Amino acid sequence: MAQASQDKLSQNSAPQEQENLNIIGSARSLPKGVWAVSIAMMLIAVSTTMVFSISPFFITQVLGLSLVSLGIMEGISEGLSYFSKLASGFAGDFFRRKKPPLIIGVAMATISKPIFIFAGGASMIMLSKVIERISNGIMATPRDAYCAEEVGASRRGVSLGLMMSLKTFGCALGSFIIGGLIVFTDDYRLLLWIGFLPCFLSFIVLLFYMKEKRVEKELNTPKKKNRKLKLEDFKSLNNRYWSLVVIATLFMCARFSDGFLVLRMNELGAPMWLSTSTIGILNLVSAFACLPVGRMSDRIDRSRMLYFSFIALVLSNVCFMLEGGLLLALVGVVIWGAQRGTSQMLFAAIIADEVPEKIIGTALGIYYLLSGVIAVAAGFMAGHVADIQLYYAFVFGLVASSIALVALIVRNEFMGHGTRRKTKPRCSTEDKKRLGQGQGQGQGQGQAAGA
Repeated sequence: MAQASQDKLSQNSAPQEQENLNIIGSARSLPKGVWAVSIAMMLIAVSTTMVFSISPFFITQVLGLSLVSLGIMEGISEGLSYFSKLASGFAGDFFRRKKPPLIIGVAMATISKPIFIFAGGASMIMLSKVIERISNGIMATPRDAYCAEEVGASRRGVSLGLMMSLKTFGCALGSFIIGGLIVFTDDYRLLLWIGFLPCFLSFIVLLFYMKEKRVEKELNTPKKKNRKLKLEDFKSLNNRYWSLVVIATLFMCARFSDGFLVLRMNELGAPMWLSTSTIGILNLVSAFACLPVGRMSDRIDRSRMLYFSFIALVLSNVCFMLEGGLLLALVGVVIWGAQRGTSQMLFAAIIADEVPEKIIGTALGIYYLLSGVIAVAAGFMAGHVADIQLYYAFVFGLVASSIALVALIVRNEFMGHGTRRKTKPRCSTEDKKRLGQGQGQGQGQGQAAGA
């Protein structure tokens, strides 16, 4: 009797043990490959932020190019990056490998830095910008697809959350590093060389520590026909997927450039040091928010977790729209940071849940392409109304984010398109060993009590 009761107690405690794993334990149980990709993306973010922070000064003051030239370069290179996201996603699905396109992307990002440093005119700067933005697009899709595929659906949120947390932390760290270094030297070429080092390290990390264990296991199985990408596979991009993409594009209409936040902070009376630190602050908030929100999304409906990001965007626009002073604006920065990384991470996780594993990369590429094009259009609209008065940019953001929130509610609650999980939650290998030891001890105690 005592033995039966103890067995029942042990069986009931196993799911509870998995549920009670803390955030650090959940992250540590992830595969080494996910950690390698996350660390590599952090290093890339450090490098890119350092270079991006001083590139306008380098281009205009050292090379003497105009702001018009700078704007044209940024526009062309950004457009190319969107199409490269779709191309790299399809290539990863077609060849069933995410590491090669990711390595290629990081290698291109690494090569672009010396080209930029040695540039003597507009043509070399343009070449460097194009390579760098295309590399960013090539990395984005296989990066997310790898983190989603390498773990089961029960840990997909934690996996993507870790990657996004370290990536955004790298953005914050890069801005703080360059801000500290520029106090000691104004040699822009030297600072650019320092920014090159993290990018090179990220290439080494991916090359030696990123493993595609699931793909290698598939390639060793005899069922090769099921692994080939077919036209019929893309027909599985059903209404659930497309409704999510539509919601994402509506959401991106309100996600205009972070530069508007910096300008609004300055307009509301923030000192220059605080205004220039705005991007670093929101990246830090995003870094700390992504992992907990990702872990929570593994336990409840991810589509409903999106309410957090959507409501945060609405509230942030309200904070910047009101003339409530600097404190309210700082609250707006924090809330903006909370939605910034969590929304992208949740969208990627939901797409991975909804589509077959064979086409996750392509599905993510379509999402990135459409939402990116809409973001550029939204930025143009926000800039147009901001020319009238900066306040109107956030009125535009409030309207767009409110419409997106209503559309998400309709999708989830009335169309019944909440997240559909493909697998039941499962414990990691480390957790199973620990739970097995706990059950063995419990059974030993039960036998002793029965005796």
